[in-house]
Amino acid sequence: MCESTAYSTDGSLIMEDVLLIKIDGNQIDLTDILNQKKTIKGHISEIDLDKHGIYINLEK
Repeated sequence: MCESTAYSTDGSLIMEDVLLIKIDGNQIDLTDILNQKKTIKGHISEIDLDKHGIYINLEK
């Protein structure tokens, strides 16, 4: 499968096994392989398809 792991830009883990990302302005909805959802505020700064990493600059 092609799951990814979401991290904040400071390296903190946000969510593992992410399959779906929906973006609406500064709101990012993440859904994992167990259909668990997490909504965060921020902007995606990098997606590394080789290492399956999503890096998000979180709003404070």
